[in-house]
Amino acid sequence: MASNKKNSIQFKSLPINLISIQDGFNPRVYFSDGEMQELIASIKAEGVLQPIIVRPQPDGETYWIVAGERRYRAAVSAGLSDIPAVVRQLDDKQARLAATIENTQRADMSPGEEAVAARNVLSDCDGDRAEALRLLGWSARKFEARLLLLHASPEVLNALTTRAIRLGHAELLCQLPSDFQNATLAKLIEHQYSVPDLKARLSRFARPLESAIFDQTECASCHHNSYLQANLFDEHVESGLCANPDCFNQKTQDAVEARKRDLHDRYAAVFLDTEKPPQSFVVVIQTGQNGVGKTQFEKGCSQCRHFGALLSTNPNSPGKVSEDCCFDLDCHSQKVRGYQASLSNPGSSTVTGNAAAAKGADAKKGANSDRTDPAQKPSDGTSGATPGKVLEHIEGFFRDTGAKFIVQHRHGKLLVNSYALYRLVQTTFPKEALPIAAAPKQASWPMFGDLRDFVDAFGYLSKEELMGFNERILTHLLGQHERINTTMGKAWAMGSAGVCKFMGVVLQNEFIVTREFLSAFTKSGMEGLLREAVNGKGVAFVTYYEGINEKNTFANLMKKKNGEILDEVFGCGYDFAGFIPTCVIQFMGEDKPVSDTNPTHTAAMTSSALALSETNSTPESGWFDDDDRIANPGYTLDPELEV
Repeated sequence: MASNKKNSIQFKSLPINLISIQDGFNPRVYFSDGEMQELIASIKAEGVLQPIIVRPQPDGETYWIVAGERRYRAAVSAGLSDIPAVVRQLDDKQARLAATIENTQRADMSPGEEAVAARNVLSDCDGDRAEALRLLGWSARKFEARLLLLHASPEVLNALTTRAIRLGHAELLCQLPSDFQNATLAKLIEHQYSVPDLKARLSRFARPLESAIFDQTECASCHHNSYLQANLFDEHVESGLCANPDCFNQKTQDAVEARKRDLHDRYAAVFLDTEKPPQSFVVVIQTGQNGVGKTQFEKGCSQCRHFGALLSTNPNSPGKVSEDCCFDLDCHSQKVRGYQASLSNPGSSTVTGNAAAAKGADAKKGANSDRTDPAQKPSDGTSGATPGKVLEHIEGFFRDTGAKFIVQHRHGKLLVNSYALYRLVQTTFPKEALPIAAAPKQASWPMFGDLRDFVDAFGYLSKEELMGFNERILTHLLGQHERINTTMGKAWAMGSAGVCKFMGVVLQNEFIVTREFLSAFTKSGMEGLLREAVNGKGVAFVTYYEGINEKNTFANLMKKKNGEILDEVFGCGYDFAGFIPTCVIQFMGEDKPVSDTNPTHTAAMTSSALALSETNSTPESGWFDDDDRIANPGYTLDPELEV
């Protein structure tokens, strides 16, 4: 039952020796020996009644198990040579999600296993709780309760998974620091304390106020403060403790949330440690074996939407911040390799455009350790995923610029008009009716899905061959249509950028860094843009600002609050005219500003195809086709229904 469709489904009986287990993909880590023996006996008598789910390995001949590992193990033990299976075309992320959903719908999955599974799904959803709830089909209360279990020590989670303790025990223990958890766990198992017994004992547990991360002004006069008890009673707990864990925990949680809000002013991505597993991020450094380089760090990483901080909610270190984290490991590895390659071959790095001007301007500064470091040669290429708010400004700029210039350009105007009409009829438009100039593109007909492809195919037709809408409709279409119809996305903004590039619009004459634009960046993003800024006269912002007076240093400027930075930047008299930020240039599909046009060169038009790279695109929250019910809470994994 062959199919080329992604996520296609095949139902077949497979040789059991072609199937193997892939480590780390099954959320269930504990299998009861008694239950396994019962399953083996059942399979010997009746066979495997419910097919397992597998996916092809890269060799195209063997398979990995996605769901049904217990049935597979039992079938092997029962001596079966073949096993019924549903074959699905899934990547790693889809396979992990499928395994999680299949197992969480079974009653015998332990809460400890569910806790780890919940975090993995939440990580794959990039912290989107609503999407994780939808995929798992859980209530919000159960979801948050399982995440809270992640504060349990590995020993406690293992005891819960192996049924040595009950869920109530684990929920109580996870409120304690790890060393207290393990000490209490040993006594709990030894004496077989019930949940009420443990709760009564832990109610006397107090929290040290010296470890508090919140304002303790109210604690000074609180009757739960053991300092007051020590002055009143002969028998008391150690002085300086809080005897109200609920109040202590709530104040700690509020303080963590406040720190998270503050961090959002500096970073585009801020997560709690319950939202990202340790292996899903890395701390970015500039130099050394795992460094990305100073230029990439300042102008690429610090402005990226995957660059941020991780905030601890663990009782051992509440509120602890891990800064300068990269949550896109593939991109980080690429930048590290690029930087290491530039160190091995220094001559391969080049300085062009704004960076070259900045180098020349900064070279005039003296070697003052309190001021900004002299410009250094950047690594070969700096990039990062532009934050969403910044993209909104860039998209708006290209919409407005397109609306301004395209209506004045006869050829460009006819191109856009023809494209708009073609979009309405492309599903029924006969192939033989395409213009002769589009013949090289007919192999992919009719997939002229966006404006840049249309320009690439039809940009060299004569004006007489292109007809379309009038100027008023065109101006509204490019300038206002997407703003009014918010479901449209950003295709027209990207298309406007492509046509502006085709027409050779000089962006330096149109774009200007405004307060509103700069305020859309995080503090790290502001710093990267200001370091990059070199205006049309060749004056770098950093050089200009530090030259106003001796007290002005760029480092001190960036220590201020965002609003104060904006006041300084737009109050110091610096002229941004002629400076085009890298993120604006990249949106246009270029690595340098377009300064001239060549309307007769096919290669130039082909390069006008504009699209944000995968790192600049908003990731989709679902990984399955619309007809794939595994992404729905009501999915039952019934192979009969699947087939």
